Parts: sequence; C-alpha cells; structure tokens
Amino acid sequence: MDRPKWVVGEDYHLAPTCATCHMSATADMPVTHDVGMRISWNNRPAISVRPEASDAQMGLPGKDVPWQKRRQNMQNVCLNCHNSQWVDNFYVQYDGLIELYHEKFAKPGGELMKLAAPLLKPASFSNRLDFVWYELWHHEGRRARHGASMMGPDYTHWHGTYEIARNFYAEMIPELEELATRAKAGGDPAKAKAAEALATRLEEILSSPNHRWYLNKTDPAEVERRKKAAEEFKARYK
Repeated sequence: MDRPKWVVGEDYHLAPTCATCHMSATADMPVTHDVGMRISWNNRPAISVRPEASDAQMGLPGKDVPWQKRRQNMQNVCLNCHNSQWVDNFYVQYDGLIELYHEKFAKPGGELMKLAAPLLKPASFSNRLDFVWYELWHHEGRRARHGASMMGPDYTHWHGTYEIARNFYAEMIPELEELATRAKAGGDPAKAKAAEALATRLEEILSSPNHRWYLNKTDPAEVERRKKAAEEFKARYK
C-alpha cells in the first residue's frame, strides 16, 4: 500500500480485487481513480446503456470517451493474466447476457408497464405491480448483469436470471392479466380500451419465440431437442 508502483501481472497476479481490474497500472497504462474508464456497459438503469451516454447525462468528461476505448482499457488489464481467447470469450458471454436480459425481459417489461399505466393508481409504488417491476429490473436484473460482468455464475443465474424469470412469469404476468380483466369489466370506456391494448400486446409478447413456452406453444422439434439433451445429461452424470 505504500508503494507508488503497482503493475498487475508484474508486481502481483494472485487474488485480484476490485482495484486490480478497475484501477491498477499495467505495463503501458497508469493507475487510474476513474473506475468508469474500463467499463463498457452501465448496468444501473432498467435497460443497460453505454457509459459515455450516462456520463453525458451527468455532464461528466467521460462523455467523450467511447465504450470501445474503455473496453480496450479493460482488455489491456485482462491480458496480463489471461490469454486473448479467454478475454474474447468473456465478452461474448457478457454481451450475450445483456442482450438476452434486454430482449426477453427489460424491453417487453417496460413496454407493458407503460400500457398498464392508465389502469394503475397514479402515485408511484401505490400498486403491487410497481414493486414487482422494480424488483425485477433493479434487484434481479441488476444482479444478473453485474454477476455476468464479474464472472459470478451464481449471481448471474440462480440469484439473477432465475429470479427475473420467476418474477416475470409468476408475478408480473398474472398481475397484468388481472388488471386488464378488472378494467374490461369496470364500466369505464377509457380504461376498457387501455385494458384491451394491454391484453393484446401481452398476448403478442407471450406468443413470441422467447416466451411461447408459457402458452404451451413450444416448437415440437425444440421440445424433442431438449428432451434428448436432458437424457444425455442424466446418462453422463448418473
């Protein structure tokens, strides 16, 4: 701690900490205290954004540093302890998880929340649905994305994507369906119209490839493929 020189892969290489990857020097990069200069996603919002976009919103100088440059900075650190194939594979998995979360849950969830707004009590968090959606993206959604960024499979999956899916299918969808049903029978024409729009879009989303299993509409070929994979897994590990 009292040494000014602190080069990853040269002065140390075991037991990395947060500072190892986000702050330490490399052979050709100096120590930094701006931990945003090595990240390529900002995973704080419901839908992840590139860090230069969030820096611009906050008036920070990082607005002029594109995410590609920041990713190169982090890869410079990674390559001191890992080979290039390992580093490339990590980013394939990381970007893939972000895209899956966006397309399967975050974007459709946000769209459904907007459609449900006319059927909700106006005060924020005065509806059960407000809490369901908030926990889905803010708790489980953030945890899955951050878990992937830190190579933590338990946080990515069991405490992340599994809980996102559970909340989406077992909490959010039933709540949306109940809202729509109540509004259709409530006698208010405006709310009935909004409920019809919500129900129609919900049906479209659930019928899409990402969700149609929920309606028991999975392609038979896919059902067979999964059955075969499960049998092979059981045979291998029995």
